[in-house]
Amino acid sequence: MPKKKLKIMLSSVVYGYQPQVEAIYNVLVGYGYEVLCSHMGTVYSIPGKPPLVSCLKAVEDCDFFFGIIFPHYGSGITHKEFLKAIELEKPRGFLAHANVTFARQLLKQFMYKKNGDRTRFKLKRKSRVMDDLRVIDMYNHAIGDGLSIKNRLWAHEFYNYTIDGSRFVKTQFSDYNQLEKDINALL
Repeated sequence: MPKKKLKIMLSSVVYGYQPQVEAIYNVLVGYGYEVLCSHMGTVYSIPGKPPLVSCLKAVEDCDFFFGIIFPHYGSGITHKEFLKAIELEKPRGFLAHANVTFARQLLKQFMYKKNGDRTRFKLKRKSRVMDDLRVIDMYNHAIGDGLSIKNRLWAHEFYNYTIDGSRFVKTQFSDYNQLEKDINALL
């Protein structure tokens, strides 16, 4: 019987970023992974259930959760997937667009109280740079903001996937056996 492939859940907002999502999907498949990605039609759509239910089930079923934080929020399903992966303590990694990390630093003084709680500060209008500050909340959830440094995770910053994001994907996923070994060590 053939060995079961590692399942990678590729989670991101899609609209406006289809070429990047498709490129990442194709690279991961090329490295030998089974990739669960709703945009690519590889998330099982549970009959009679809304997309969110199917997407959260895919998070449960994956071996590794790979989240991409683009500067547009979308429907919020991606954020719920991130939170589910964190709740389940799935092995996970993240790529974060530079607009998100830049805005996080720039807007920190308005978005958070001195005790670290989130204020009600919101963008007055959507822009091409960022449409919703909840992408910053996604980033903070992804890295474990507020946790001790030993419990935080890395979200690799990129500006252009082809130029600087693809290197990270190659480094993290090209050695299938190493990732499998590292995931098994966590179990």
